[in-house]
Amino acid sequence: MASLSEVVRVDGLVRLMGSQLIARMPQGMLSIALLMHVEHVLGRYTDAGLTVAAFSIGAAVSGPLMGRWMIVLGARRLLGATLLLNAAAMTAIAFGPHRLWAFMLLAIVLGFCTPPILPITRSLYPVLVPPRLSAQVYSLDSITQELIWVVGPVLVTAVAPLAGTSIALALVAALGFVGGVLLLTAPAIRLATFPVSGKRLGGVLLKWPVLIAIVSCALQNASYGAVEAAAVAMFDGQQFTVGIIIAVFAIGSIVGGIVMARVAMRPWSMATRQSALAIGTLAAALSPNPWWVGAALFVAGLGTAPSLAVMYNVVSSSLRSGDATEAFGWMSSGLLAGIAMGSAGSGVLVDHVGAQSAMLFGAGLAVLAVLLPAFGTSKLPDLTVRSGPLLDTSAVPVIHIGER
Repeated sequence: MASLSEVVRVDGLVRLMGSQLIARMPQGMLSIALLMHVEHVLGRYTDAGLTVAAFSIGAAVSGPLMGRWMIVLGARRLLGATLLLNAAAMTAIAFGPHRLWAFMLLAIVLGFCTPPILPITRSLYPVLVPPRLSAQVYSLDSITQELIWVVGPVLVTAVAPLAGTSIALALVAALGFVGGVLLLTAPAIRLATFPVSGKRLGGVLLKWPVLIAIVSCALQNASYGAVEAAAVAMFDGQQFTVGIIIAVFAIGSIVGGIVMARVAMRPWSMATRQSALAIGTLAAALSPNPWWVGAALFVAGLGTAPSLAVMYNVVSSSLRSGDATEAFGWMSSGLLAGIAMGSAGSGVLVDHVGAQSAMLFGAGLAVLAVLLPAFGTSKLPDLTVRSGPLLDTSAVPVIHIGER
């Protein structure tokens, strides 16, 4: 198989990947920043969880719609508008009215106006790189995005105690906006055109591989959100410790991604690569010792980037290029909404049962993320046979009601 160094040499790819990395930095900061800010202001993790859940509702609705609107309005126009609205909503949460209803309303707007960075970049990769490098580009993307979870939580948990949670949220807004502008001016974005999809909204979900990848991605990220919230509560008052533990989780993912980058992607790879995530999060629920939790989550991280690389490649290789933009929008929704809903559920458990039960909740979600593709192996493609977007003449299996 080709190496990651070949991918890096593709013209325009480093600029695209680097700018989208900065633009997506809020993904590694927002849930924990919202949890800390709302809990600090209102005094309850349940209220913080409800606010994060409201964000997830907006994000869930937004993803596929943004994928469609991007084709109609153009990537740069839509990206510019959402960057401004997203930054404004986040600033309003940081410095606006300290009422639960206001937080929830603004969180819905914040989620809905999430810039469509993931569908834009994931749809451009097959245009920039040849099909033989498809597995490697998604592996590299999954590895680099883990830097979001290394830097983001540490930055938030370092700034919040020193400058306050409002300043931490303002920092999240500023980073996302600056990264978005860098992406907006990237040559690949300026020249990007996306073919029109002939399907109705949601039609891409009728492809078994796409549906399995998106739901498994949502479950995996819900597990992450639950674990993150559980760690915040488990080490209450030790914000920097929380940031380090979450960063260790992401470092494990980077290590796993590098090790697995040249390993073939088979139909069972989505399930087997996530098994480390399930094992590690189950272990983390056994003890509140920070060294134990950190070590367990390092193991959990080993399966994150490798499995995400498979999910992205499965989606890209199961659809025609005109449909992939919407599909990656659904995946973006699953990712953001998954993290937010996991955080929300974990927050309620923290208030009513305890932090270790919230960690166990995250482990249960990780187990579900493994079981879904394990039972759906027969529906998933062998990416060693063919990788990259389908031609317009390719046949695509469709889900039929009552199909066995």
